Amino acid sequence: MKILARALAISAVATAAALAPAEQASADPAAFYKGKTLKVTVRSKPGGGYDFFGRLVARHMPRHMPGEPDAIVINMPGAGGIVATNYLMNRAKRDGTEIAIINREAALAQRLGTKGIKYDIRKLRPVGSTSSSTAVYAITDKLPIKTLAELKASKQTIKFSATGRGGGNFQRVMLLKLSGYPTEPITGYQGTQERVLAISRGDVHGTSGGAESMMGPAKEAGLRFIAYLGNAHPKLKGVPDVRTGLTADARALAALIAAPMAAGRPFLTTPDVPADRLAALRAAFKAAMEDPKLLAEANKAKRTITWTDPKVMEEVYADIMNASDAVIAQFKELM
Repeated sequence: MKILARALAISAVATAAALAPAEQASADPAAFYKGKTLKVTVRSKPGGGYDFFGRLVARHMPRHMPGEPDAIVINMPGAGGIVATNYLMNRAKRDGTEIAIINREAALAQRLGTKGIKYDIRKLRPVGSTSSSTAVYAITDKLPIKTLAELKASKQTIKFSATGRGGGNFQRVMLLKLSGYPTEPITGYQGTQERVLAISRGDVHGTSGGAESMMGPAKEAGLRFIAYLGNAHPKLKGVPDVRTGLTADARALAALIAAPMAAGRPFLTTPDVPADRLAALRAAFKAAMEDPKLLAEANKAKRTITWTDPKVMEEVYADIMNASDAVIAQFKELM
C-alpha cells in the first residue's frame, strides 16, 4: 500500500510539472491571482487622458478580481501608442496578469500598414473601455481663427502638434489637409500636456485630442475649440462637427477614423490568456466601472465613465480590419 501511495504521489508531481509551463491554466482564478500583481501598461507619458484612466483602473479594478491582486502602472509612450501595443502583443506575460490601455486608433493604424507595427489587433483580447470619445480641434487664441471657415482661409500654414502617424491626433489633422485646409501635423510630442505646451511655446498653433483630456489644458493655455469629431459632447455646444467642413472623400475617411471612438479608452490583454482568467478580467473591469468609489473619483476629476462591452470592441475592430481596399488606399494617400 505504501508503494502504491508513493507511486500515486510521484504521478501527481509529474502531472503538476507537466502543467507548470502552461501556468496550470485550469487552476481557479482566485487561487491564481492571489499574491500576484496586475501590470497595467499605459500608452503615453504621465498626465493626459490615457494615463488618468490607466491609473484609475489600476486603483479600483483589482479589488473586484478573484484573489484581489496588487496592481502596478507602467508608462510606455512612443509612436502614437504603437510601442505599448507591440509590447502587449510580443513581450507581455500571457497568463492574465497584464493589461494595457492602448491607442484607440490601434486597429486603424494596423489596417493602414503603419510602419513599426508588430501586433495583430485581432489576436489581442479586449477587456473593456472606460469611455466613448469625442475628439476636438484646438487653436491658440493668439490667432484670429474662430471657425473652420477662417481656418481654411488662413494664408499661413497652421501647425498642429501630434504624437506619431499611428495616433488619431495626426490622422484628424490630415483630414483637414485633404479637404484643402492649410494644416500640417508636427510629430514627436508625447501626451496631452506636451502637445499643449508646444502651443504655449509658439512651436505650433494647435492640436487635436480627446475632449475631456483637453478641457482643462485648453482653458489654461488660452485655446479655443473650433470643431469636434466623434460623439456629441454636452460641453461643446456651438462647436461644429468637423465633417460639416470636409469634402465627400474626407467625410468617408472621417467615418473610418470615428469608428474607434466607440471604445475611446480601450483596455486589452494578451493573446492566449486562459478563458476563465479572461472572463475574470472582463467581469472585474465592468464591476469597477460601476463602483461608486471609482465613479466618485472620476466625477471629481470631471471625467465621464461609459463602459464599452468587449464584444462591441471586437466588432469595431473587425469592421475596421474589413474596410475596403479602396477606402484604405485613399487613406494611405492622405497620410
